[in-house]
Amino acid sequence: MNRPFTTLRALLIIAALAAAMPALASKIGYVDMQRVLEDSDLGKAAQANLQERFSGEQQTFAREEAEIRQLQQTLERDRPLMSAAQVEKTEQEIATRIQQFEEAFAKIQQQLARAQQQEGQKILQPARDAVISVAKQRKISAVFEANQSGVIYLDDDGDITDDVIKAMNANTH
Repeated sequence: MNRPFTTLRALLIIAALAAAMPALASKIGYVDMQRVLEDSDLGKAAQANLQERFSGEQQTFAREEAEIRQLQQTLERDRPLMSAAQVEKTEQEIATRIQQFEEAFAKIQQQLARAQQQEGQKILQPARDAVISVAKQRKISAVFEANQSGVIYLDDDGDITDDVIKAMNANTH
């Protein structure tokens, strides 16, 4: 008597699994959004814009850093020939320049971070639209961000990054 009950339960389990098969067969894809941001036309334009906006500051900081290093090297070279007062004055000058450099650099870093965020916002919606478009074309049920998904292994067949970049570029022109 226990046997028909077990057979019925097995049939119900098989029926439930058969009903769930389409869900289990769903395709999953992933996209490398960092590559999309770097390789798409919009991403390249954003990078060029940032480079143009901040290249002058970058050169200024490089010059200032070189001058500070030169002062430090000169101090180390000439220290034995300098009086204690001269050494102290030069060390104070170097310390002041380093502090001013660090403060100015921090301010520019904040401005750059804000500008990067603004540029990123311009790309975000077109990137999402391209991901959705490609996912629908390829009949993909879910798309993950490759670098943040926590997935240990992703088969290359699920990578839609190149198609997303192409879709974004097609909509940009």
